[in-house]
Amino acid sequence: MSTATSTPETATPGTSTPGTATPEIPTTGRALAHWWRKAWIWFVLTALLLLVAVPSMLRQTPDDRLLSPDSASPQGALAVVRVLQDHGITVHPATSLHEAVALADEHPEASVLFHDAADHLPAAGLDELAAAVEADRRVLVEPDFAVLQHLAPSVAQAGQVPDGDRLASGDRCRLPMGREARSIPAAGRAYRAPDAEACFPVPGTGEGPSGPAHTVLQTADGTLVFGDHGIFANESADTEGHPVLSLWSLGRSADVVWYLPGLQDAAVDQGPPTTEQLLPDWVRPAGIWLIICLVVLMLWRGRRHGPLAVEPLPVVVPASEAAVGRARLYERFGHHDAAARSLRSATLVRLSRTLRLGHGASVQAVVSAVARVTGRDPSRVAADLDVAQVGTSRDLVAAGRRLQGLEEAVQAALTTDPTPPGPKTPDPDGRTP
Repeated sequence: MSTATSTPETATPGTSTPGTATPEIPTTGRALAHWWRKAWIWFVLTALLLLVAVPSMLRQTPDDRLLSPDSASPQGALAVVRVLQDHGITVHPATSLHEAVALADEHPEASVLFHDAADHLPAAGLDELAAAVEADRRVLVEPDFAVLQHLAPSVAQAGQVPDGDRLASGDRCRLPMGREARSIPAAGRAYRAPDAEACFPVPGTGEGPSGPAHTVLQTADGTLVFGDHGIFANESADTEGHPVLSLWSLGRSADVVWYLPGLQDAAVDQGPPTTEQLLPDWVRPAGIWLIICLVVLMLWRGRRHGPLAVEPLPVVVPASEAAVGRARLYERFGHHDAAARSLRSATLVRLSRTLRLGHGASVQAVVSAVARVTGRDPSRVAADLDVAQVGTSRDLVAAGRRLQGLEEAVQAALTTDPTPPGPKTPDPDGRTP
């Protein structure tokens, strides 16, 4: 006769038994809600950052360069550029020598306005510009000594124009634009040139061998030199004769190359050689070889030790292993005094427990109790417990033997007399034994 035993079926997570319906838990929605509670602050910070950064990135930095053709500031030259464009003249801005030379070659009839207020263009660049642009196409605004030497060698500087009411074109002015302008404010620099057509003489400069100094002149080869940048600046573009001078000088052709040198034209000092340049040639391949060897060594050692062992926490370490490990650390670093103090503390704890003195017994109480039990002199017992002079391994071994001998003497004495010298308890009748 056989009996059939049935065991209840256990439903595992994710499965459903016949006749029962397992409701679907919306885990995705809960996960999204939990993720949003943790990450919403980062979305807010990102939105604030975008609100601050995007407008700053989209907002163009105003061009505050002197005589910039795109600047509407008082020192810019947008007003003159707009008037030229209204008369059908195309202005081509250039911020580098390469760009200016390319535009000058592309428009061979164009006038080239050159103004280098910060002296960015070096001598080599001035020579290249002089070779690319003919003299009769050059319009120099407040040129210094270096610019005159390369682009208008017949012109010499004559100092600053003294403050005054205005400068008249003069009786000897033969430039049509100078005669038409009649007068301009006294400002800028003055120049001298022996064979130039000059206008607006500066009072007080005298005749001299080359005549008086002037603020506007045209050399024999056709280069125009203007001593005041205010002739083209927005704040004074419509002052007295400035409109005539600016439009007449730049309206000679259908195109104008407006060249203002920038930092990309400045000569960069290479400075002293770097450490890499001073090292010999074999250092680089040797360094690469050492890096390869280091990578191979890391891979070899990593494969030798194997993967990390994962152990669940907390980890229970036996007291004996902890004691042995601490002892090995003391031995490795030569801390014999610390090891001796640990042995002394353990001995005092065990003696207090053996002699029933309590956990908080003082060292003097332990010494007195040991002396009473063993019959030794208290000074000798105190000397056995003293480990202050331990400094070497030999001293540590000797101190350990003294402490162990002291414990063995107490155990031997208690074996002979099993009543330890603990606190006396009175009899029921009130007498102390």
